[in-house]
Amino acid sequence: MNRIKPAWVVSICLTILLLFLCACSTTLSNQTPSTQAGATDATTMENQIARAVFQAINQSRSANGLPSLAWSTALANSARQHDLTMQAANTLSHQLPGEAAFGDRERQQGVNWSWAAENIGETSDQTVNGALALHQAMMNERPPDDGHRQNILNTNGNIVGIAILIDQQHGLLWLT
Repeated sequence: MNRIKPAWVVSICLTILLLFLCACSTTLSNQTPSTQAGATDATTMENQIARAVFQAINQSRSANGLPSLAWSTALANSARQHDLTMQAANTLSHQLPGEAAFGDRERQQGVNWSWAAENIGETSDQTVNGALALHQAMMNERPPDDGHRQNILNTNGNIVGIAILIDQQHGLLWLT
């Protein structure tokens, strides 16, 4: 079961890891090609799923006449930490008690940004298909409840970091 909350409740918590974090960065040293390492301490499977979501995001952008986003390991690490925090609380949220705001989480990873957005999500389908379904649900949003879609297609961003957490304890895939 995919849980996507209406944008007016909590912008789609698409654990497409949708700590789909997109930022207009002034620190380009934190970018690496999508074929390189994903989030630190993520499993090979989690990083493979994150890369599949990354490719889907760039395909969606291309289909809308937009340039691809570059991969940012720093943003992926920020997303991973957020996924771990959501898992510990078993709660889908952009900010949990005691956690820094997402913009501050990016700065802590060394990303200087002038624009940033975050998509998060969760699904009980712990496979690449579950993560891609979260992405597709975001892309299927329609105004006025299309905040996740707008984040993905925003022209202000140039980098993205995606983290997936396969949570066996709760039977969920978290996406940031």
